[in-house]
Amino acid sequence: MLRRALLLASIVALYAAARLWRLTGSCLWFDEVFGVHAARHAWGGLWRFVAADLIHPPLFYALLKLWVAAGGESLLWLRLFPFVASVACVAPFLLLARELRLEGGAARLALLLAAANGFLIKYAQEVRMYSLLLLLTLTSLWLFARQLNAGRATKRALAALFLVNLLLVYTHYYGWLVVLSEAAFLALRRRDLLAPFALKCVALAVCFAPWVYACAGAAGEGGGLAENIGWIERPGPAHVAQMFALLHEPFYFRRSSAEPPFARAGALAGLLLVGLPVALLLFRTLARRRLPPGETGGEAGGDHGRRTHDDADDVRAAPAVEEGQAGANVVGAGDGANVVGAVGFLLFFTVAPLALAFAASRVLPFSVWGTRHLIVVAAPYMLLAGLALARLRPFWLKASAVAVLSCWLALAGAASALRREGFHVWCAWEGLAASLAREEAGGRVAGEGARPAHVYAFEDLVAYHLWFALGDEDRFRVSVVRGLPGVAHDPAYFLPRRFRGVAAADPAALGGESFWLAFRDASLDETRPPLNLLSGRGYRVEKIYEASAQGQRAFLVRVARAP
Repeated sequence: MLRRALLLASIVALYAAARLWRLTGSCLWFDEVFGVHAARHAWGGLWRFVAADLIHPPLFYALLKLWVAAGGESLLWLRLFPFVASVACVAPFLLLARELRLEGGAARLALLLAAANGFLIKYAQEVRMYSLLLLLTLTSLWLFARQLNAGRATKRALAALFLVNLLLVYTHYYGWLVVLSEAAFLALRRRDLLAPFALKCVALAVCFAPWVYACAGAAGEGGGLAENIGWIERPGPAHVAQMFALLHEPFYFRRSSAEPPFARAGALAGLLLVGLPVALLLFRTLARRRLPPGETGGEAGGDHGRRTHDDADDVRAAPAVEEGQAGANVVGAGDGANVVGAVGFLLFFTVAPLALAFAASRVLPFSVWGTRHLIVVAAPYMLLAGLALARLRPFWLKASAVAVLSCWLALAGAASALRREGFHVWCAWEGLAASLAREEAGGRVAGEGARPAHVYAFEDLVAYHLWFALGDEDRFRVSVVRGLPGVAHDPAYFLPRRFRGVAAADPAALGGESFWLAFRDASLDETRPPLNLLSGRGYRVEKIYEASAQGQRAFLVRVARAP
């Protein structure tokens, strides 16, 4: 018992350490900046500001506002918020494993895979809602499995599940996929519980209606939903394969689109060491379903009819009874038919949300596919993988697989620790903004009543980062000049709606005695946009600040009218 407790504690420590490692290694990026920006609003303003963005419900931003009120806006404190939510996932993860009778070796193996998974580590370090989404998804599935095992609907259990699901859908729209998957599971397996659950779903929709109304009122602003997600590709088989590759990737994750989404060697090793045992478990489970009543089928590799001491550590026996019988366990992983229940439960909640997202992205006017949103399937898959590894037979095969897996994770972890983190281009604007602030503080526009320094960017992405970094709106005026030929622009990033901190400017409006230009390019070339636009108007370059990152160069240039 002590050995197992120490082993579990070691895995939890690894889980936390992997998420703390380089927690502040990079600055806040565009979507994280939006979250902090939203949290700065008063409560009513926060609701309206986030509703205008359309694509995320407000719960995460409200909690972030409370977090900032408690500890401020330092990078470490902000990043600790998703970290804490991620570590909190361990509790419902283990509770769900217990409810499914996956205690012992299977639960520990599943948690080890989750601890080392780069996809989960990434979103434990971003000031976004995905760790909270994972936490609430796990809690919902645990309460749902608990309801199934209770055998009948109780007011207290339904109320707890309703409350968690309400928080879930107010965290992310993909929370609805979890709720719909739960309803579909009941329709297929437990129709006796479907009616009370359906009533709670109706109440859930009623409680969600105010948010739908708020978003509908803002839908006509700007480019509407097309501006938010019109650039997302409709998914195909390659997108599904990429999602599962991410679930097998240890420690590695990309911080920017300039990096590959996953390391091919890591994904291939994961497929061999984890994916194959999962496939074997599914095959054996399907074979068990086809056996005549009264036959258990035994275990593969000569363990027919036997149960080892290690099995007793992995699972807890549950009575093999007909589903629907009051008080009986119907999703546990004991011997006989109930192992089918546990595998079926985990497989269903791995596949169903993914299938719903895939189908919706194919039939809706815009694709809603996003691997980060599908974090809702990560925990069920990890538990399925842990069960698959724990049930490998014969014992020597299981021991060998676990040993090789541990060595592979250790090697991948060491490689990740030694990997040098690059400097990201969006972080350049923070340093350049500091240089601009020092320059302006030197006396050019100092003094009460002095005119603010004007900064013109040519991309919403650059303008938003500069505005956030400069902070002092009395000393600086940031504007964005859109549509200038020859200047790169990423349509996936746009200024928040109902935001007036950055003004829109026409190229013809650029003027004054002096001002600053912020842009990205391979080199500083006065014959290329945007500098060629101003040289023809009698302006010359007076000051240049620059930074290099990811094969690009970020420039902050002061121009002044030539004598």
